Amino acid sequence: MSSINLKARTGNRVIVKFNGLQIGLIQSVRSSDDYGLEPASGIGDIHVQEYVPTMARHSISVSSMVLFVGAMREAGITALNGDDVLQGKVFDIVVQSKDDGSELRKYVGCSFASGDIEVQKHGIIASNAQFNALDATGFGL
Repeated sequence: MSSINLKARTGNRVIVKFNGLQIGLIQSVRSSDDYGLEPASGIGDIHVQEYVPTMARHSISVSSMVLFVGAMREAGITALNGDDVLQGKVFDIVVQSKDDGSELRKYVGCSFASGDIEVQKHGIIASNAQFNALDATGFGL
């Protein structure tokens, strides 16, 4: 009898969705969580007693993203210009298991921070983007 070995999670079993939509083909997603730890010590003692979190910063970088035509703009994920940015649109980015649909990591209240587009001869247009999130949940990654 055959069986499927699912002990390791590989990239071919993960989906990245923006606001519930899979908006393109993404080659790489890198996320970073920084809690701004600051050393705490007492007067007359140079030894750190504790590292205290001061601010949670969650950032997501997407590299080599081939987008479905207009998908990010239509979904309200990227800004057209500075006036558009001032509207304060936020969305969620979810890294999801392709096997069972469970959320591995979810970034809540994301804002488009920056991005670039690359056009090459004989190639597909690729985009890279940086997002900032208000919070992160999930422990599947």
